[in-house]
Amino acid sequence: MLSPGNALFAIALSVSLTSTVLGQAVPTASANDNRSSAGLIRNGVLNLQLEIRPALWYPEEDGKAHLIVSAFAEEGHIPQIPGPMIRVPEGTEIAASVRNLLDHTIYIHGLSPRTETNEASQSENGATPTNDATDALEIAAGAVCQVRFKSRPPGSYYYWASNDRQPLGMRTGADSMLSGALIVDARGTRPDDQVFVVSTWLPAGSSPFSTLATINGKSWPYTEHFDLRAGDPVHWRWINTSDSDHAMHMHGFYFQVNGTGDQNHFTTYQPSARPMVVTQEMPLGGTFDMTWVPERPGHWIIHCHMSMHMMMPETLPGYPVSSAYAPENAGMAGLVVGVNVLPAAKTASAPKVAANLPVHKFRLLVRERPATTQTFAGYSYDLTKSGRETPVNELPPVGNPLVLTRGEPAEIEIVNQLKEPTTVHWHGIELESPYDGVPGWSGNAMQTSPPIVPGGTFLARMTPPRAGTFIYHSHWQERKQLGEGLTGPLIVLPPGEKFDPATDKIFLFSRDGMDGTEPLLLNGIPQPPPIPLTMGTRYRLRFINITPVDSDLTYSVLDTNGAPVQWRAIAKDGWDLPTEQTSLKNAREDYLSVGETRDYSFVPDKPGELYLRAVAFQRMWVTATLIVSPPKP
Repeated sequence: MLSPGNALFAIALSVSLTSTVLGQAVPTASANDNRSSAGLIRNGVLNLQLEIRPALWYPEEDGKAHLIVSAFAEEGHIPQIPGPMIRVPEGTEIAASVRNLLDHTIYIHGLSPRTETNEASQSENGATPTNDATDALEIAAGAVCQVRFKSRPPGSYYYWASNDRQPLGMRTGADSMLSGALIVDARGTRPDDQVFVVSTWLPAGSSPFSTLATINGKSWPYTEHFDLRAGDPVHWRWINTSDSDHAMHMHGFYFQVNGTGDQNHFTTYQPSARPMVVTQEMPLGGTFDMTWVPERPGHWIIHCHMSMHMMMPETLPGYPVSSAYAPENAGMAGLVVGVNVLPAAKTASAPKVAANLPVHKFRLLVRERPATTQTFAGYSYDLTKSGRETPVNELPPVGNPLVLTRGEPAEIEIVNQLKEPTTVHWHGIELESPYDGVPGWSGNAMQTSPPIVPGGTFLARMTPPRAGTFIYHSHWQERKQLGEGLTGPLIVLPPGEKFDPATDKIFLFSRDGMDGTEPLLLNGIPQPPPIPLTMGTRYRLRFINITPVDSDLTYSVLDTNGAPVQWRAIAKDGWDLPTEQTSLKNAREDYLSVGETRDYSFVPDKPGELYLRAVAFQRMWVTATLIVSPPKP
């Protein structure tokens, strides 16, 4: 029996086949790639006529499973999902009208001044502009609202609409596709970028894992794929009009965050303050601009690392298991963009590699792990240099640290001893595409990486170019295999350094499962043992978030009185922070999004007990005791 939300979805599907709603013909919406701007600019004024109407929407393959939703359109044009992009130079005045062709009142946000004085005026057919805290323009069914306002400062913004006055994140039904980009370009600049609008659709009352997540109106593998040229800078803008935050992760490359914002504000960072990351948290209603340089040819992806946004929805009537979710595509769907990097037009000489460097060789066995007194049964990585398997009752709940050296080549032989396929992704590592670990995609036109079948092996090669904290984890049916324990820390050290677990402390957060309701784990267990420290010793603390959905995970280190200790942030995502960003600060409620790593330098200054406490989604938490002892005489 269908839930009420899914029943409504099924009804919507059956109605959509008639191509009419309440006697109106229902046009098919097109996926908007955000390359063309709506309206016409004359004498410094953008004139724009929009309408809101029902539309058929194909979030995957055109002509297949579809929904009826509300969508924006320019008058005289077919609807678009996301809505028509509004793009103007700084200082442009925007004169827009919005006609409501739905059978109920609608509320428009983002098409009004930023000041407290709303310049929208009373319009025909009873539309009533408002200026309450939600910044909404109320438009009755059949009415038209006209607005006129100056554009915002340069940045990435958006407009959106809803069936009621609920906040942006409460839209889950037919009105959840009512949003569009609003881009303001700095004077004298010519746009050379790509705009991505993230949206989600969820049947009322359904599990969050039934979310249908899209980028510019499509879900992977039907999202747009990009051909880029190695060495050419790429500028992207991301706009989140969905019901959730997102942890956007880039495979194989770092990107620079140029600025962040929301519906009405945008902050462009000074060049020295622009972080280099592989994962960027994009809050609900947030936007950010990024620049990156694809340096190595091959196939790559950028995706949200929250499992519900990059996997097949659980229950969506009318959505058969299609090629999008076939085993060879690792179960990926939703917020994923594929990139094909072509060789540079003029091939530069290959970087010189020092001769006679040893190749560090490892074996990574992927094995079933039995339950213990501290953990449930699951899967495990058995990391060894000797080739000798760990006794089954001694397998770790998460993989042991894989320690590599900057600039020195490594080979990892992956041996799959499971009864199902698997892969390994080297999260944050700059490597060649065939070894990136996305089955059916990583590689190039001549060769793509296959899944590692049961009993099969795969040899991954890499020469990490920087030292830092990274992650290795499964990229096959992630919701299941990550939840079973297939993850571990990947540490890259400068040449000449040795990994010393006495002073190098790793705090890897995960879940025993992937629904976000299971216990929060620290290094694979819910109740970690005490961690010994010595007063006056300098420690490197490495924090890793590889949970399913805990993008707001916060952590603190407090003394017995609840006061935070002080530490120094030194790296994010394996990238050393600039000196001006490494000042001492209180170790209270720092945060990690999914797929992020952060490193700190910490020197305990007195003996006693300290408490590391991490809190995540649904107030799940885990605590570890740090016991600081005086130095030995």
